[in-house]
Amino acid sequence: MFPDDPFSGFWYFILLALAMIAWRIWGAKVQAAFTRMDQRRRDSDLQSLYDRANPNSHFRHSVEQINQDTPPVQPNQTGGYDWGEMQFASREEAEAVRWRTVLREARDFYQDLDRSFGNKISGRRSSDAIHRNPADEN
Repeated sequence: MFPDDPFSGFWYFILLALAMIAWRIWGAKVQAAFTRMDQRRRDSDLQSLYDRANPNSHFRHSVEQINQDTPPVQPNQTGGYDWGEMQFASREEAEAVRWRTVLREARDFYQDLDRSFGNKISGRRSSDAIHRNPADEN
């Protein structure tokens, strides 16, 4: 009625020995991966708890999503960094321009959202806020 046992007792012993050897070789990496996964889950749970209490958390979610969708800064062959169509001498400059672009896109998204619902937009324009030089105000 039941099929024959595919492994005899000897092969169970061999499989157990191989599993123990594999655990000895890769066990620490597996445990570290599970620990990182558990920490990310705990961080996510804590962040979602905070988000439920914060009515403005959707702004952070929007900026995070736009940041993920924006291509990263890449090093080039000349020792500089590329982002989009632009080239930069340092990674900090390229990341600053990328981050300003992310914030500008998020601001434009919310302004378009306000316009689509017919809300009046007040305050300074996004291009003025991002490209404003504080030294010019004195």
